[in-house]
Order: sequence, then structure tokens, then C-alpha cells
Amino acid sequence: MKSTIIVEKKQEQSTTSILVSAVLIVLLVGSVYISQLIFQEISTSFNIDILNARSIFSLSCFCYAISFFIYGPLSDKVSTRLLVAFGSFGTIVCLGIASFVQSFNIYLVIMSLIGFFAASVPAALFAYTAKNTPNEKLPQAMGIMISASTVGIIFSRSIVAMMTDYWSWQIAFLIYASLIICACLFIPIGIKKTSNNSFHTSITSTYLSAAKLLFNQTVLIFLIIGFLLFFVYLGLFSLLTIYLKGSPFYLSSTILGWLNFAGISAVIGSIITSKLSQFITKGNLLIICLVLVSVSVVTIGYSTNLLCIALGIFGLFLFVFGLQPIVISLLNQIVPVNSRGAISSLYLLSCLAGGSIGTYLLGIFYENFDWDGVIFTCIILTIINIAITLLGIKLLKKQQKKQN
Repeated sequence: MKSTIIVEKKQEQSTTSILVSAVLIVLLVGSVYISQLIFQEISTSFNIDILNARSIFSLSCFCYAISFFIYGPLSDKVSTRLLVAFGSFGTIVCLGIASFVQSFNIYLVIMSLIGFFAASVPAALFAYTAKNTPNEKLPQAMGIMISASTVGIIFSRSIVAMMTDYWSWQIAFLIYASLIICACLFIPIGIKKTSNNSFHTSITSTYLSAAKLLFNQTVLIFLIIGFLLFFVYLGLFSLLTIYLKGSPFYLSSTILGWLNFAGISAVIGSIITSKLSQFITKGNLLIICLVLVSVSVVTIGYSTNLLCIALGIFGLFLFVFGLQPIVISLLNQIVPVNSRGAISSLYLLSCLAGGSIGTYLLGIFYENFDWDGVIFTCIILTIINIAITLLGIKLLKKQQKKQN
């Protein structure tokens, strides 16, 4: 009888931990993306050109990407509670300060710091979930964490856009900070105390081992695939906000927020491709998804009907995030087991760096060649990505033959 009670209690704690972790990931990952649909309102507040406002997201996303790789090794050495509390507190303070600053340059620094602080939470909680979930429940638990990241992107952009229309972006930021505060109240019951782990290798050695992976030609190619994919996806989506707020659409932030919910297909995409990979080779599935990414870009770029644009957004999220489990799976086949954590961090870094740089560079194209120039560039980059993918698959097959 006693043993039954103990088992049930353990399962209940595990469920609570997953739920609290998922909510924290939704809010903290989302904090990096809150500016994407409100560039116009922010540019008006600081009296700057709307195209200059895109640097807010670009810098925040870049700092988030770099910081995630920094926090990755620390998550094995530092208490999970400490990392989560540190990141949450820093993000809350930055959101509060951002709501009151008058200088755009200071605002840029604060928003970049949000990317730095927010990264510690998913880095710590992904590692915590992997260590504290029973093996039979691990795939489901990690799927929830990945889905939480995606939902965070969609939720934050939509809810902040709607609150900005109703009140102001400053009040929206303060309300968002209060949501994080509420979530942090559950940290003591949702995240168990963890002691520092001791390893024979230092953090410096961990970073050096990760850096050595960049000298593997096949690894480098798949990192470039992620870079170009997010260059197109995040860069295009950031400028789509500016495009839809202008002629001939003149959409409000609230409508953009509702339109953004089409991105919930990202969760569906990762599930579908995971199932399809059992019947279709990963290489072929990768090519098919990239071709469909191109189709989605064309649909978004050349449609004059909002329904068609919504379908394009649905497809873009579906296939971009449907690609993720395939690429990560292929990368894990390339590297040794003890490097799988490092390769995941490197891949995330390459993706988010691509999105950050894409937002900035495509903004220059938008300024000089208008919307058609952006879409044409995205289509060309997607075609190049397909060619690089074919090369990567060929090299992967050669590497696998050598290993056999």
C-alpha cells in the first residue's frame, strides 16, 4: 500500500514539474519576440523610422542565441532553480525598465539584455526535464518543452499586439512582466532543488569540444541549413508586420495578433514530420519540406487576399518547424553521443543568428527594393538551401558508409 502511494506522489510531482517548466518556457522564450508585431507603435514612441525599429528584435534575438550556447554547459554545473530565477528576475526588471526609458539607444540595450536573461530559462529547464523525467515519458516531456517554445513565440506576439492596441506597448510590457512574476511563484513547487554536478571536464573544455564540431564539414553544412532557414523565416515574418500595416492592408496590431495564431501549425508540423520519418527517408522529407517552404514564401509574398496570406503563414510555420526534428535527428547521427548537447546548442545558435541577421539584412532590401525584392531574395535563398541540403545528404551518406 505504501509503495503505491509513493509511486503516485512521484508521478504527480513529475507532472507538476513539466507544467511549471512549460509555462515558464512559454513566457520567457516569448519575451524575446514581443516586439515583432508592434514595430510601428515603438517607432512612433521613439520618433524613429519603422525600418530602424526592426533592430530591436534583431539584437534581442542575436543575444538570445549567443546566450543559449553560453548557458548550455552551465545547466550541468549550476542549480536549475538558480538559473531559472536569475533569468526570470533579469527579464522582469528589463521589461519594467523598457516601459519607461525615453532614449531609443538605451531601449535597444535593455531589449538585448532581455534576450540574454531569457535564454537561461529554456537552457536550464530543457536539461532539468531530461534529467528528472522517467525514460518512458521522456519523449513526451521533451515534446512538450519544444512545443512550449513555439507556443511562446505565437502567444507573446499576439497577446502583446492586442494589449498594445487596447492600451499601449508600455502597459503591455508591464502586464507581460507580471505574468512572469506569477509563474515564478510556482518555481518552489515545480522545480526540485538540484545540487551542482561535478565533472572531470571543465566548462572551458566543454566549449572547446563544441567548437571542434564546426570543423566537421557535414555538421557545418547542416548548421548552414538552419541558418538560411531562419534567415528567411524570421526575417520575412518581421518585415511582414511592416508590410501588412501599410498599403493596401493597413492592419491593426490586434488583427496582426489574430493572424499570427496561424503559426500554431508549428506544433502540428513537428508531430507530422516525426511520424512521416518512419515511412519516408529523412533526406527526402527534408527536401520536400524545403520546397514547401518556398511555396509558402511565394503565397505570403504575392497574395493580395488576407486568407491566402494566413494560409501562407500557416504553411511557413508548418514546414519550418516540421524540419526541426529531422535536422536535429540527422545532426545527432553525425556526432558522438557525448556531443549531442553541444550540437543542439550550436544548431539553435545558428538558427537564431540566421533569424537575427535576416531581420536586419532583409530590412535593407525592403528599404531599397521594396516588398518584391524581399520575397525574391527569400525564394533564391530557399533554393540555395535546397542545393546545400542535397550536398549535406550526400556527405552524410558517405560518412555513414565509412563508419559501417
